[in-house]
Amino acid sequence: MLIAGLTVEYSVLQHLTSLKILSQLCEIYYRNTGMLISFQDPGSEGRIVDYPKDQKSEYCKLIQASSEGLERCRECDRQGLAAARRKASYHIYHCHAGLVDVAIALEYKGAQIGSMYTGQVLLEPPKTRRLRQIHRNLRSLGITFERLEEAYRRVKVVGKSRLLFFAKLLHLFANYIVKAENELYLQKMVGLKARELARRELEKIKLEKTLKDLTISVLETRRRPVAVTPQQGAGHEVIAKAQGFIQENFSKDIRLEDVARAVYLSPNYFSSLFRRVAGSTFRSYLVVKRIEAARSLLAETQLPIKEIVARSGFKDYNYFNRTFTSVCGTTPARFRCRVVRKKAS
Repeated sequence: MLIAGLTVEYSVLQHLTSLKILSQLCEIYYRNTGMLISFQDPGSEGRIVDYPKDQKSEYCKLIQASSEGLERCRECDRQGLAAARRKASYHIYHCHAGLVDVAIALEYKGAQIGSMYTGQVLLEPPKTRRLRQIHRNLRSLGITFERLEEAYRRVKVVGKSRLLFFAKLLHLFANYIVKAENELYLQKMVGLKARELARRELEKIKLEKTLKDLTISVLETRRRPVAVTPQQGAGHEVIAKAQGFIQENFSKDIRLEDVARAVYLSPNYFSSLFRRVAGSTFRSYLVVKRIEAARSLLAETQLPIKEIVARSGFKDYNYFNRTFTSVCGTTPARFRCRVVRKKAS
């Protein structure tokens, strides 16, 4: 059976028949209709469970006493179920022995999980002429007319409108069963899967921590002459290396992932470590470095401001102008004029 993307060997009947709510709903249906309900696993040879047990009509027992009669009944049910599937609803049909049945396909996301049947009734009181025709059709079963008539006249009679109402009721009933069965089953599967995912996540966390510790240890053994005190630890060593990388590449289109890769850390861990050690986010630090570069270029060169924007790593002039003004308290043009006046004086 296919449920929510999982293929499993599972009997819908084994689960459904263990549900108390199922017995209660079946009892309500039987008391109000007097009609048997049959549940069947997928496939023509699937296991069948009747409710109530041993309450099949004497007429059906008589017909199904022979292997031929049983097979003819099953064939009628198969055709009725196929029609119900095509309609994606219930299907009312006449069986080969003259009774009226209802078939409902139980499906979940296109996968068959079983079927339901009810009926085994007549729509009008028995008539001798109709019974003789049925007897002729069943001649090969070897049932005498007298035995057939005695059982046939005991069959429950249900009006067509009432049978239609019962069929709709059972269809709603079937939808409830499918929903209940799959929700309960999925809860069980999700619980198992959640525990497995939790176990794997813990293993992943442990592995990542081991790799991070190993990375920091390796970097520590490859120290460069940076201003890091022994008390600052390997985390500061890594961030100092990252800051050096930023200083060399701020004019390029670098991202946090690029810097993290340069120091052999995952982006998430690097971002957290950078904030803790440097006291600011990676993004803020990068912007400050670019603004510092822009200030130097404005003060020391005659380059057009638009070219300074590109050289300092900014892509958009307006964004650069707003950011520079926010950080420096003045526009780039006024900043340059102020520097020029100071130099002239």
